Amino acid sequence: MPAKSFIGEIEEAARHFYATALRGEVSDANVRGYLRAASQIEEVWQQVDDRLAQLTTAGTPPWEAYAQLRYPLAFIRAARTYQVFVRELLAADAAFDPATRGYLPRLTYDQANALCHQIQPNLQHAIAALHNATYEPDVALPLEFGPRIDAEDHACPVTHLQGMIGAARETREWAAGLIAQYEHAITIRGTAAPADATAHVTALNGQLAQADSQLRFGTDLVGQVSQGHASRELHEQAEDTLWQAMGGYFLINQAVALPEALRAPAPAAPGASRGTYRDRRITPSDLWQVSAPSSRSELRGTPFGTNEMREMCQKMGGVLSASAQRYLDEVDAAAQRGDVYIIAAMANCPFEPLYRARRPLELAGAQIPAGYEFHWDFHRGHVEAQQRFSRAGNWQECQE
Repeated sequence: MPAKSFIGEIEEAARHFYATALRGEVSDANVRGYLRAASQIEEVWQQVDDRLAQLTTAGTPPWEAYAQLRYPLAFIRAARTYQVFVRELLAADAAFDPATRGYLPRLTYDQANALCHQIQPNLQHAIAALHNATYEPDVALPLEFGPRIDAEDHACPVTHLQGMIGAARETREWAAGLIAQYEHAITIRGTAAPADATAHVTALNGQLAQADSQLRFGTDLVGQVSQGHASRELHEQAEDTLWQAMGGYFLINQAVALPEALRAPAPAAPGASRGTYRDRRITPSDLWQVSAPSSRSELRGTPFGTNEMREMCQKMGGVLSASAQRYLDEVDAAAQRGDVYIIAAMANCPFEPLYRARRPLELAGAQIPAGYEFHWDFHRGHVEAQQRFSRAGNWQECQE
């Protein structure tokens, strides 16, 4: 086995110093690890497409075949979009300055890391839906693209914007291709397609045109920003518009097989999300704010509690999602009304309260029957409810 040369070690040390000390960048090793772990996405996507082809070949009308596979199609396309977005962020940064290959600006790293944490849950949903004919998702559809990490004290790097353009363009090609594939499938049959199927194609093309307009506008703004004389406001406008375009394509990739997605309320534009909610960065110490009073009193300041919160924050990508914030506010309001009450703390980090509902409720889009126990699952980003959760005698280490 060849040994690494001494000169190579010196070059690597110099590159590390240049990237970290002079440019303030961080290693992208963690992000690349997530991308490698997502290698099965293409395989699962092919399995879903094969199943779709089998149904249509066997004579199932295309609109019915797509409906049968709406959940695996939606989730695998979401996982693939996150994968490509992260990959394009890394590629744009590496192309701009090869001397910093392997390192990323802090904003780009934070954004890539946050989106990497969305890949595995969507992949697992796709696999579960593909192999279970009675599968029903435990998350609200359509999915929204995110979380989004904002530049808090400086303008968004041009390389970051260029990575967004690359990701949007590739995602746009899928969206257009999926629409064309579906339209072709419903028009080559000997009998006319139902009116709602053709109306669905029209709606999809309308959504595509809107996203295309946003992509073009955002790309033009980035062209101006690239000249080096643009204000921070223009940087933000370019990022907002490109994010809206990505959200549009992200929606289309689900809605081809999920017509009701286009009838759902449109996701709020960046900067104007539901109410005052917006994904925000957090530190491990911030997570104590979402833990139950009993866990705070017993664990805060202990080595175990500190280590668990640090690990949990990393698993969350350093982001508290807008949906989690919405849930926290809504459950607090329900508690003040007396509709729910705390019965325990979850044994796993972040040791959040376990509630019981006194009457049927809707919290953060989830329906909770009267008498059920529930909490916000910070690992998977949704409400989890059961008639009764199992009990543990002690606090437990952070788990998926």
